[in-house]
Amino acid sequence: MLRTLLGLFDPQTARAYRRQLWLAASYALLEGVAFGLTLPTLTSVLDDGPHTWAWFSALAVAVVATLVLRAWQTDIALQTTIAAINALHRRIAHHLATLPVGWFSPAHTGSLIRAIWPGAVDVTKTVLLAMAPMLRGVITPAVIVVVTATVDWRPALVMVAAGPLLWLVHRRSSAVIDRSEERTHRAQSEATARIIEFAEAQPTLRASGQLGLGHRLLADALDEREQVMRTGVGRELLARAGFGTTIHLAVAALAAVVGWLLLHDDAHVALLIALLILVLRFTEPIGAVAELARGMRLCAASIRRAADILAAEPLAMASNPTPVPQPGADGGLRLTLQQVRLSYPESDWALDGIELDLPPGSTTALVGASGAGKSSLLRLAARFIDPDQGQVLLGGVDVRELSADDLYRSLGVVLQDVVLLEGTIRENVLLGRPGASEEELLAAARVAGVDEIVARLPWGWETPVGSGSSGLSGGERQRVSLARVALQDAPVVLLDEATAALDPMNELVVRRWMRALAGRRTLLMVAHRLHTVVGADQIVVLDAGRILDRGTHQELLTRCAKYQDLWRSHEEAAGWRLSSGARSR
Repeated sequence: MLRTLLGLFDPQTARAYRRQLWLAASYALLEGVAFGLTLPTLTSVLDDGPHTWAWFSALAVAVVATLVLRAWQTDIALQTTIAAINALHRRIAHHLATLPVGWFSPAHTGSLIRAIWPGAVDVTKTVLLAMAPMLRGVITPAVIVVVTATVDWRPALVMVAAGPLLWLVHRRSSAVIDRSEERTHRAQSEATARIIEFAEAQPTLRASGQLGLGHRLLADALDEREQVMRTGVGRELLARAGFGTTIHLAVAALAAVVGWLLLHDDAHVALLIALLILVLRFTEPIGAVAELARGMRLCAASIRRAADILAAEPLAMASNPTPVPQPGADGGLRLTLQQVRLSYPESDWALDGIELDLPPGSTTALVGASGAGKSSLLRLAARFIDPDQGQVLLGGVDVRELSADDLYRSLGVVLQDVVLLEGTIRENVLLGRPGASEEELLAAARVAGVDEIVARLPWGWETPVGSGSSGLSGGERQRVSLARVALQDAPVVLLDEATAALDPMNELVVRRWMRALAGRRTLLMVAHRLHTVVGADQIVVLDAGRILDRGTHQELLTRCAKYQDLWRSHEEAAGWRLSSGARSR
């Protein structure tokens, strides 16, 4: 686990960790030496020997040195912990910037959140601050065994035999505790889910007169949790008691050996009394290790999560990137997909044999049923993911040969789920082009309808937005995203169902924005509301990851049965019906 942990950090932080470990080992060794000096010191005191003050002085120096080293090691540990937390957060953040956007699934995002907080904090604090006591629990008893062996091999032999026995009992008791905690965790999760379900289902339960059913389901989950917790607590107490009893038996065995030596051996009484005091110190650090080892095991899952994130394959970037081609007179760039195939883990081909050409300045719409591959194709075009086979070309250049900066300067992306960064409206729009002038900012705002939003807000452009601010509606946040892309002035614009969840007013703004781009930018959009793409230069019908047909709206209505079904469903959903080219309410 330690090797995996050190692998999480940059070389400088890893070196600081190793220095901290050496300090902890030195402290444990010095403490063992101090304990060892108690033998000659106590013997000399009890015998009123001539070198009592010399031994006492040596012991005092060792104790003071141990205390100083411990204080220094603790201070270094705290400083290293703070630096390690920041270093791990920075490394994860830098690595995240290299990952394909397709990596950020809900499962990965949840793991990421747990790895960053509190995972990284818990790991670095627990490992660093627990490492010194754990090393002490190994090194200090080892030194005591060596010192004891120089006096009498028999108690030293008992110590050596007690070590593996204590380790074995600790392993067995830890396994029992871990299984118990896992069952308790599952029961707790189930009870929590039932409580949330019971709260969220109140309108349905009350409307259907089934409050009793909800209470029964919740009560069953709570009863199950109580039973699991009672059983678990009992097993944990027995496991802990078993280990504690083993430690006491080891102490008793050591005391018995020394007592036997006092009664049946010719060894000096003072020396044996000092030896008894020493052997009684043998088990104290080992008991501390047992408690700390449990905390270390709990950190193992957090270490694995962080390691898995850092092991995720980054998006391959060209070592000698090709410059992005310059847009033509129409302002757009040609976007081409050649024999593209894409699959997701444990699934069939999401896209299979895609051949698609988007001429500069053209508008292309992707339509199809849910799961047809529309969003996957758009994600490929944005290089959120790379294809398993085939190429995505921008201006005739494979996007994998472009630098990340050049690529994303050439692509403006508008997603259905808009995420605004913490900051003001002005700051979020200026993300499109940080050096834009005030006139350019206002022009982009007018195209996207953000000027209307800013005009009615008390703080105007300085209105805070982001995940922690709820002052803007979903449609208004979409407008801010459109203004950012308009200011970016990228030659290729990608839209993923930008109007799918908008009210008519905001949808009108989006359609106006799209008309302003038509003919001036290469536009690729995923269409949910088909009436928004009737005027597209080409509409691509996708089905099960393949291109079924392509053409204009009228061409597809004439020859493509799938498109006819999609159009009919769209009209019916909108409250319209198609009849001989006329429409009626």
